[in-house]
Amino acid sequence: MPCCGLRAIEIYLQLQRVQQRVVEVQQWEKSRAASARPRNPPEWTLQVDVGADPRPVAVHLGECTVGGARLKRITRRDAIEALTAGILPCALCRPDRELQVD
Repeated sequence: MPCCGLRAIEIYLQLQRVQQRVVEVQQWEKSRAASARPRNPPEWTLQVDVGADPRPVAVHLGECTVGGARLKRITRRDAIEALTAGILPCALCRPDRELQVD
């Protein structure tokens, strides 16, 4: 029969391992919840043409999916600059109205 002091140490060490495992599981759950949250859509996107030298085709609102996989996130300023440079606004989502660009 082990000494009472050794048994207490054994219980203490088991408790330490359990507490460490609880912390690890909590961290894992937190990171999993963070990665499961949907990313906010970008406010503006730029649709590029298919090809070796992709050129800008249209400016879209962030929720618009017309451009498919050929969409690139851009800033509000970039969207305004693209529209004023002659890049067409999407006919469906009309970012030019939102940005008040004629």
